[in-house]
Amino acid sequence: MCIAAPAKVLEINDNVATCDFGGVKQEAKLDLVDADIGSYVLIHSGYAIEVLTEEAAKETLNTWNELLDELENE
Repeated sequence: MCIAAPAKVLEINDNVATCDFGGVKQEAKLDLVDADIGSYVLIHSGYAIEVLTEEAAKETLNTWNELLDELENE
C-alpha cells in the first residue's frame, strides 16, 4: 500500500522544497508540480505529487490525527 501525506512548503531551493509535516521537516522534489512557499502539497516517496488547497490539506491531516488517536486508544 502506498501512502501520500500532506505538508506545507516552508522554503524552496533549486526545485527542492523543505516541507513541514506537523513539526517534522523533510525535503521533497517539486519536479511534478508548480508549488509556492506557503502552499500545501501531497508528498509520496520524496516527490510532491499534487498541490492541495489549505482546506483539503487540513481535512486530510485531521483525519490522520483521528485515526492515530483511535489506534493509541486500542
